[in-house]
Formats: sequence, C-alpha cells, structure tokens
Amino acid sequence: MDNSLLNIFLILVSIVGVISALVVVVQTNVFRAAICLALSFITVAVVYFAINAEFLGAVQILVYVGAVSVLMAFSVLLVKDLQTASSSTKGISFYTSLFISSLIFAVFTYVILSTNWTTVDDIKSPLVKEVLFERYVENPDDNSISSVKNTSDENQIKEGLFNNSIIPIGTLLSTRYFISLQLIGLIIVACVIGSIAVTKNTIENDNEGERETV
Repeated sequence: MDNSLLNIFLILVSIVGVISALVVVVQTNVFRAAICLALSFITVAVVYFAINAEFLGAVQILVYVGAVSVLMAFSVLLVKDLQTASSSTKGISFYTSLFISSLIFAVFTYVILSTNWTTVDDIKSPLVKEVLFERYVENPDDNSISSVKNTSDENQIKEGLFNNSIIPIGTLLSTRYFISLQLIGLIIVACVIGSIAVTKNTIENDNEGERETV
C-alpha cells in the first residue's frame, strides 16, 4: 500500500477509534458503552496490523476484545436493566475526572506534535535497514551482525525484526519471558475468579432483598 494511502487509512481508523472511545466515556447505557469499547479496541488492532505488528494486533483482538465480551456478560448479571441503567450524577468527582482527563490529553497531544519522529527514510545506514526490514546475518561466535552480502550460509541469515515479528516475539515468550507469561496468566485467572465471586454475592444479596420485600 502506498504511504499516502496508508496514512489516510490510519487517520480514518484513528478518528473512528477516538470517537468510539469518547462514546464509551459519555454513554450511560452499559451495553452500548461495551460495544463502543470493543470497537475502539478493534481500531487499535487495525493500526497494529497496518504497521506490521501482527503479534500485537492478534493479542489486541484475542485479549482486549475478548475481555470486552466478558465485561458485557458480567454487566448483564450485575445490572438488572441495561436499557435504563444510567448515572446522572455530575458532582465534584465528575468534573475532577474531566479536568484530569483533559490535562492528560493535552500533554499527550503536545508530546506527539513536538516529537521529531524517525521514519524509514531517515535511516541512513543500509545495515540498520537490513536488520529492521529485510534480512541480516548474525554470527553465532561473537553475536556480531553483518550484511547478507557477506555470507552464503543460510543458517546464519535472520529475518528482519519488523519483517516477521511473530517468530522472535513468540520465541522470547517461550524462553526468556516464560515465567513472566505464566504469572500474568495466573493473575488473569485470579481476577476472573474474583469477578465471579463478587457477581455471585451480588446476586444472592439481591435475591435476599427481594424476599424480604415480599
């Protein structure tokens, strides 16, 4: 895809993501807010795929969009009437949150606009371009890196870091960061179990309250 068309596509996707995120904040209907949140996560995944970060895009869809589905399920259990559930309180906490969010947005906007971002055209070294976007040679003896033109051994040739990011990331997660990955999985399972326990207690308390009222 041409760079100009890619930029236009990313701008349109970003606009959709920002609008859906704003709807999540201002929407009082739980179901509609969850749908817009899923749409916002999907737009982020599309951006990842567009910049050749396929692994992050897949994780974004599987984890975050999947988590939104779980959120919607718990919302159905916790909120009796999704269509009428709303929050009309706009006290000091609302305006404090609005001020802090606006301040953070202003800081992020300033950093993005004032930063001199490096593009592919700014990279002058041919070896750096090969390591990032093409193929390069890694010497196993001293872990040095050289150009593909300097060797004919296919075993020493590695794919560029951004040429195929799934394989090196998967290798790191299966070796160096294996324990960290398992700990993250345990934390997620603990959060799910805690959410189920909270939901169960809430439903039981509601049922007891209805019996006492009757």
